[in-house]
Amino acid sequence: MKKIFLGLLTLGLMAGPMAANATLLGSWTGEWTSGPYAANFDLTFDSETAGGFTGYFDWSCTAGLTCSGREFFAGTLTGSNLAFATTSIVPGAVNIQPSSYWATLLDPLTLSGTDSGNGSWRATSVPEPGSLALFGLGVAGLGLIRRRRLA
Repeated sequence: MKKIFLGLLTLGLMAGPMAANATLLGSWTGEWTSGPYAANFDLTFDSETAGGFTGYFDWSCTAGLTCSGREFFAGTLTGSNLAFATTSIVPGAVNIQPSSYWATLLDPLTLSGTDSGNGSWRATSVPEPGSLALFGLGVAGLGLIRRRRLA
């Protein structure tokens, strides 16, 4: 009975981080390209309601031009498809232009999309520390089960 309990607890702890990232909310990191231009970005979805969301990009260009700054957006989520557009750009941003974006949630951890400037981008979810801790406890539980079986 104890082995069954430990096994179920371990599976639950390992599944927790996966379920926690099944939403857009949180931090993502990615790359944008358009011809000779490239940029890195941090993407944060800070609110999600039934069919809608808001958030912001923090941009840092890496090739072909200089850019930096924060761009806020709002949009809709239909199934695994996102459509969103710039709502404002923080004053002082360099070479950040209002844009429209379209993306598909390929899996709970990966977004892939395009923008109205003919760019393409891809982002991956950044696990939260709590999710990593739960995953670590799950792995430790598997190790304990294996150790007891070998003893």
